[in-house]
Amino acid sequence: MPGKRKAESRRWFQQALYDLRAARWNIEGGFHDTACFLAQQAGEKALKSLLYYLGARRQALLTHSLVEMIEGSGKKVKPVLELLEEGRSLDLHYIPSRYPNGLPSGYPHQFYGKELSEKAVNAADRIFSSISQYYQTQGESEILSED
Repeated sequence: MPGKRKAESRRWFQQALYDLRAARWNIEGGFHDTACFLAQQAGEKALKSLLYYLGARRQALLTHSLVEMIEGSGKKVKPVLELLEEGRSLDLHYIPSRYPNGLPSGYPHQFYGKELSEKAVNAADRIFSSISQYYQTQGESEILSED
């Protein structure tokens, strides 16, 4: 694998790890809307890491849809297809968790609670863990190692 692709995979994977940690931290602080958005971001970045690793074309990397990324990477890494439900649930948080006009009234902090944010973080964790396991089977300890 070309070094630049592997380095980019690592950058995205490492940021996914920190976004997942930040999502957990936001749950503890009661910022459930932010936790849901960060969970979505952690899933997205972990999947983009995998897409870089697999040599995806630029167009595949421009999406923010976890479902699209799961379907794309699942063509080469079949177990990723088992994460479609997690992708669907996290895609729902991309806009409404951040913008007041993403909801019919009020603002995100009024609508997001602990149960919802914990489900989102668990979904992101399953995506992250699955991709981490794939890298382990490929012997990619460099991508997995923290700074």
